[in-house]
Amino acid sequence: MGGGDDTGAGDSGGKPEAPIGGVVRDPREQVKEPPSVTRYWRRRSAEGIRSFLVALGLKRPRLPDGTLGPRSWKRLSALIGTIVLVILIWTSVHIVPPGNVAVPVTLGHSSEQISSGFHITLPFTTTYSMSTRVQNYTMSSVKSDSNTDDSVQVLGADGGAASVNATVLYRLDPKRATDVYRQIGTSYTKAVVRPSARTCIRDQFTHYNLVDAATTAWGKVQTDVTDCIKAKLEPRGFIVQDFQMREVTLSPDVQTSVNKKVAAQQLEEQQKFDKATAEQQADIARIQALGAAEASAIAQCGGKLVAGTTGGQATLTVVPNCANPGLSNAYLEFTYIQALKQLTSSPGTNTVVLPFDKNLTPVINVGGSGSTSTTSGG
Repeated sequence: MGGGDDTGAGDSGGKPEAPIGGVVRDPREQVKEPPSVTRYWRRRSAEGIRSFLVALGLKRPRLPDGTLGPRSWKRLSALIGTIVLVILIWTSVHIVPPGNVAVPVTLGHSSEQISSGFHITLPFTTTYSMSTRVQNYTMSSVKSDSNTDDSVQVLGADGGAASVNATVLYRLDPKRATDVYRQIGTSYTKAVVRPSARTCIRDQFTHYNLVDAATTAWGKVQTDVTDCIKAKLEPRGFIVQDFQMREVTLSPDVQTSVNKKVAAQQLEEQQKFDKATAEQQADIARIQALGAAEASAIAQCGGKLVAGTTGGQATLTVVPNCANPGLSNAYLEFTYIQALKQLTSSPGTNTVVLPFDKNLTPVINVGGSGSTSTTSGG
């Protein structure tokens, strides 16, 4: 007995055993957690998603004993078929908006363009819409919008420089949209229209003197540029509506030369006008002198009526009886009296001096002021 006690004491190592105490829990017992709305809705959402996937056949159901049940291949097949059908319909139905055509591309192969409206094509077809409305390509030194490009710098046949502001109005040919898509693509403004228009403008200005191109030959230059642009764009599937050359800004040196030329032309026109005026005045003076001479001859020699025709109408003209009598003293006295009469009746005249000889100078007061002037002849 004593040996057994010694052996037990040796096994324990001489250390006292820990007392037995505390609460013992069954590991199968579930610990209750406080209720939470977030956990509740998370659990319900997970259950709903699981049920939905099971209904579609994407997930196997769980049996009451915890094992997985068989998959519903019928439902899964119906789901896959529905998805494929939707894809086929989605890629086969196309709606093209007004003012556009569309180029259908099926697995890398482009077909003939389709017009605006509702269309059904082959499955897996992508359509690329292209506008058939009138578009403009503007070249201007003033940036009005994001579509405005820089003005075109040109040189004339005389070596003068200028910048041209212009606009090209064009549109895509609806019947050749597929060709344009195959050869150029959808960015045809930068690829074709821009270089063609700018090249034609520079080329046509080299055929004219710059001053003439900006003034008298404006319309001819505009027509030539239009023809050049049409020759470049229409074979590629575009219709050129119009080319509008709005402004030609000459370089400062050329503008100075133009101003001098215009000033010289204006001076020449003024001189021509002055010459014509002087000739007309000379003709008037000549006619007046001829009339005075005829009047003098009639006054001295008498006259006679001569019938004639002027402008298709019968006229009577008084012609003198003598050829060239000269100026007689009687005619000179008559003319002198008429001049005095006209002088006295003119406004602002108060006194008229009539020198007859060295001894007598009469003074005649023709005004109402009562003043009198006396002038002695020497």
